[in-house]
Amino acid sequence: MPPIPITSFLISTLSSTSEAICWIFILAVTFGILEKLMPCNRGQLSWREISSVTDILYWLIVPIFTRFVRIAFIGAGVFLLFHGQSDHAVRDYIEHGYGPLGTLPIWLQAAIIFIVSDIILYWTHRSFHSKALWRFHAIHHSSPKVDWLSAVRFHPVNTWFSFTLVDTLMLFAGFSIEAVSLLAIFNMFYSAMVHANLNWTFGPFKYCFSSPVFHRWHHTAESEGMNKNFAPTFPLLDHIFGTLYMPEDRLPQEYGVPGSDIPETFWGQMLWPFKQR
Repeated sequence: MPPIPITSFLISTLSSTSEAICWIFILAVTFGILEKLMPCNRGQLSWREISSVTDILYWLIVPIFTRFVRIAFIGAGVFLLFHGQSDHAVRDYIEHGYGPLGTLPIWLQAAIIFIVSDIILYWTHRSFHSKALWRFHAIHHSSPKVDWLSAVRFHPVNTWFSFTLVDTLMLFAGFSIEAVSLLAIFNMFYSAMVHANLNWTFGPFKYCFSSPVFHRWHHTAESEGMNKNFAPTFPLLDHIFGTLYMPEDRLPQEYGVPGSDIPETFWGQMLWPFKQR
């Protein structure tokens, strides 16, 4: 695969940043209104000073890092799977998903990716709760006030070896880039929704789809739900593997990682997992 010209990369990066700003505005309006009308935790402030600035930087900066890593993952996959084949053949496979899966209708490809990705992400999520990887994932749990803005507070290492890696695997499995991109947009909005300060449980469908209350229990202290409710979208996975936690008599209240020294600033959080214990 030919190298990406630096000019094209910079233009693409600027476009990505512009899109992130647009999404922040759309989500701020949407969930700003909903959180006022149907809050899970009343009195939680929408703007959290340093913490909110940190989360905005995650929206704007981490995707730039991730672009480099995605290119590296794709390059590694091309080398392993298509070594010796023409650049044209490789590009066709990546962009159009040649093969049995790539010939399926886009909606069906997206549905399959949706289910398969959720299963993989359930297990990668659990792996980041292990002792070896927890310091990277602890960054996501560090916000004491969980809302839609904190949805992307993931250390880049956490992002790369879960979401970015899964997207790359779906491309090399033969799904089209259109189908993968379609799910990426949906997942961004859905992730913002489940992190929003909303009292939604989805009622009779609460074990079918992840709700804000379902995921907020995951952000509570370790003594409660921190090591429960790992599924991004389908709580059935937590039910099957014994990690479901949805108390009927109360709502989640306290969030964060008590006793940790995780800094509030963006760059401080970037470096924290690498500090000596």
